[in-house]
Amino acid sequence: MIITIARQCGCMGDQIGKALAEKYFIPFYDKDAVCRLAKEKGLYEKYPYFYGEMPLDMMLYADTMAGDDTSDNGKTPRKAMADIIGNENCVVVGRCGNNAFRHREDVISVFLTGNKEKRAELIEKKHNVSPKKAAKIVEDTDLRRRSYHNYYTGEEWGNAEYYDICIDVSKVGEDGALRLIEAYINETGVL
Repeated sequence: MIITIARQCGCMGDQIGKALAEKYFIPFYDKDAVCRLAKEKGLYEKYPYFYGEMPLDMMLYADTMAGDDTSDNGKTPRKAMADIIGNENCVVVGRCGNNAFRHREDVISVFLTGNKEKRAELIEKKHNVSPKKAAKIVEDTDLRRRSYHNYYTGEEWGNAEYYDICIDVSKVGEDGALRLIEAYINETGVL
């Protein structure tokens, strides 16, 4: 089983992903772990913009220089993630996981969303920043994630059509989100 988690900033994606990995005794891969694994396998330089989540303007510049169009249509996520994870069971946060592993019958793709003000409050506490700075972090991070996902997949980030389950974490909290995901896994018989 592979669980992919896409999330808006401030929706506790890492905490929820780690809790699911612990519950199901499978590895957890966030951005840092994916980058580390790609470097260990000598693949990071093959897809540095993808693994490193480079800003869209840098990706577009690189593509323009290479003569490519401005959409990847899922080729890079599928290849880059397959090269480092293969058929391993795991939890993957970000990296267009819902698209990269869509071909697997045992994939559960999750999108975490929430009220922008509540997400900013969480970021304010987590990073000990001002409310204004936290709101800016949420806005900028969401924009970067949306641009990154849309560029690499040609799909609208956060559109329920591309995920198995979408959860408003600001309404149900971390524990509620975990219960909903676990119930979905049990109901689908993926395990």
